[in-house]
Amino acid sequence: MDLKTIQRIKKGMKDPGIGPETIALMPTRICSLRCFYCRGGRFVHWQEDTDCSDELSTQELFNLFLDAKKLGVKEINLGGVVGEPFCRKDILLILAKIKELGFMGSMTTNGFALNRDTADFLTRHKWDILLLSFDSSDSRIQHTLRPAFSGESYFERILEFLQTLNSLRSKVRVLLNVVITKINYRKFPELMKFANSYKNIESVNVLKLLNAGLPNYELLQLNTGELNEFREILSEFKKDKKIRYRNDWFEKNDAAACCADPLKEGVSERSCFTNYYILSIDSNGDIIKCPQNWVKVAGLNVKDTPLSKLWEKEHLSFRRGLVKGAACFDGCCTILKEQNRMIRGRL
Repeated sequence: MDLKTIQRIKKGMKDPGIGPETIALMPTRICSLRCFYCRGGRFVHWQEDTDCSDELSTQELFNLFLDAKKLGVKEINLGGVVGEPFCRKDILLILAKIKELGFMGSMTTNGFALNRDTADFLTRHKWDILLLSFDSSDSRIQHTLRPAFSGESYFERILEFLQTLNSLRSKVRVLLNVVITKINYRKFPELMKFANSYKNIESVNVLKLLNAGLPNYELLQLNTGELNEFREILSEFKKDKKIRYRNDWFEKNDAAACCADPLKEGVSERSCFTNYYILSIDSNGDIIKCPQNWVKVAGLNVKDTPLSKLWEKEHLSFRRGLVKGAACFDGCCTILKEQNRMIRGRL
């Protein structure tokens, strides 16, 4: 979170004509994997003929990108809470259009569809960031935690993808998203060795397992002893610049203490400014409250309203209420929470 973004948020709180920096778009709810801790997705094989009639069409997405360009959006982020972008049959057209229009392109993928061809495509189109859900450098563990719907192995294709990026001297930045569980936490040193062997892997993002009400949660969550053991493992990598994790893996999170000012009028300790710099859009065009809290805002859909008009309408509906206090703030377990504290301290 840089100062330019914070200044943009500050101005945008008063001027609805100042659009978001990022559009977080979930292009589909279809997924190719059955990850043990996933909150949803239509579990169908990516090559099957599936009814996607409710999803934004290719042309509707292109129109959205053109409107976003006019609104001053800088980045298109593809992913979302559920769904795998590569399950869309037109995904390569979408990626190419994003870069053709000059956006920064980022995408979260489960890796199932990665191979040497996708590495070549992303390199040629100068794609920027790929966030790869990758829980272990051990193929058995990866396939256990993130099994394919079809039952097939895909780990070797991920290796092929990374090796091709290396050989092409690609500029694609790969960020590994690693969910820590009972099954993989002791293998973390091996994962870091793996990550350091590929120049395109820029960071390893260490994520806590969320309790999303799924029956597998208790089977995978670290107990107190295992958590302490993992903290010791993490401590060995404090000097590794690739690793990223929330401060509360070790201690109470006080990351915002250095920049927090006395609370301003109309701003609370639970203020959420996320929607001033990220506009989240579901696969059917619905506007979503948060890139992590996938709940739609009633009456707001990009199929019905041009993006600039929709942004102004959204500005006047729920965004200001979240600044006064977001009910979900305490439960937020992502970097958004720390970003909000930083923003609050700078306003």
